[in-house]
Amino acid sequence: MLNGTALKEQNKKIIYSQGFSKAGFTHCKPLVEEQERLNKWFSDGFAGPLDYLSQRSITDPHHVFPDAKTAIVVFFPYARPGAVPGIAADSLKLSRYLWGLDYHTILKSRLFKVLEHIQNLLPGTKGRVCVDTAPIMERKLAVQAGLGWQGKNTLLIAGKQGSWGFLGVLLLDAEFEPDPPFRGNRCGNCSKCVDSCPTGALEPFRLDCRHCLTTWNIERETDPPQCVSDAISKTGWVAGCDICQEVCPWNRTPAWGDSELWGNPSWLHTWPADKLSVTSRQWKKITNGTALRRVRFRHWILNLGRALGR
Repeated sequence: MLNGTALKEQNKKIIYSQGFSKAGFTHCKPLVEEQERLNKWFSDGFAGPLDYLSQRSITDPHHVFPDAKTAIVVFFPYARPGAVPGIAADSLKLSRYLWGLDYHTILKSRLFKVLEHIQNLLPGTKGRVCVDTAPIMERKLAVQAGLGWQGKNTLLIAGKQGSWGFLGVLLLDAEFEPDPPFRGNRCGNCSKCVDSCPTGALEPFRLDCRHCLTTWNIERETDPPQCVSDAISKTGWVAGCDICQEVCPWNRTPAWGDSELWGNPSWLHTWPADKLSVTSRQWKKITNGTALRRVRFRHWILNLGRALGR
């Protein structure tokens, strides 16, 4: 085991130089303690239409990288003080994580630089970069690595840095001494996120994807339950939903995002809603290089119709 404090700190130094505001090391043992809770979540039907989730594989990092011994988990802030959904007159709301360049590309590039640095220090080290798309429980690994706790809204809350951040994981076949895990949580008696969910999709520490706005205005094009359609129309969240984070006290003064990643928003975020019925060609041009490209043009038009009550 590579337990030298100096070596870990040297690696963290390069991690922070890439714009990550928190980083921690943890082991890659299967998350056995999560299995019972996960089994109930699936059996209760909370995964809903997200049929790409695999109950059997997501608790074990070795399904992603068989030689994994260490996971480096990083937190990358993305919110900006001036990027507030719906703040422009008559505009609709798109989640803050959609306002910049595609975070998958940005984070992967930076994590590969971290991997290259580690390989220079430890020749022969192999690794796998994971950003959001691999079947891995990033939030649980983040708690295990000491970055923060999983809040009642199920998101990782990185202490005073808040929850406006992407999580990335670098799996390594080298064994480093783990950092201390974060113990407990600091949500206390607060239930603002649960109380503010417009469809009741949130229970404390559990999300019912069947009624989450993001499931239907990002992940799936099929017709949502009526409560979701009504909520999209009432709230104006046409892509994603930030309500449970907006009301969280830990996000009052969060860590702010990297200006290189979050430049000026496109006019989708600021123009009046009645001007957002773009053509297919315009949609491809506007969303090129952004995470919003995940939403196909047909889906965008459906979301727009629901938000405008059509």
